[in-house]
Amino acid sequence: MRVAVHGKKAAIAAAAAIVLAGCGMPSQRAFTTVTNTMTVTLTPPAPPGQPKKTFGEGLYQVGVDIAPGIYRSTGADGSNPAGCYWARLKSFNTSDYIDSGISNSPQVVQIDPTDTAFKTNSCQPWQKTD
Repeated sequence: MRVAVHGKKAAIAAAAAIVLAGCGMPSQRAFTTVTNTMTVTLTPPAPPGQPKKTFGEGLYQVGVDIAPGIYRSTGADGSNPAGCYWARLKSFNTSDYIDSGISNSPQVVQIDPTDTAFKTNSCQPWQKTD
């Protein structure tokens, strides 16, 4: 039996026909034709983009969001009197840092491929230099 369904009512009717087909005496047959059809189009997800080489404030996964390498910021963006803060992290727990710094002056940091994440606040944009 070939059944093409469209919508909830048609799907219920098709299921009922299948169930009824197996419920009668061997000489009895249930037959239902459903004429509506449904087209399903599946679109695969877009491939992931390349890691950023320039970025601003936030928490970034190394190797996914940002590429490992040497980055430079011209310093604090003025939003925090203490200055530009950054941290290389072992995990996404922001207190689980490998190294960190805070300054109003220009900053240079090497983000290693083994770092899990990089956190930055109140800094001018970071630019990859290598």
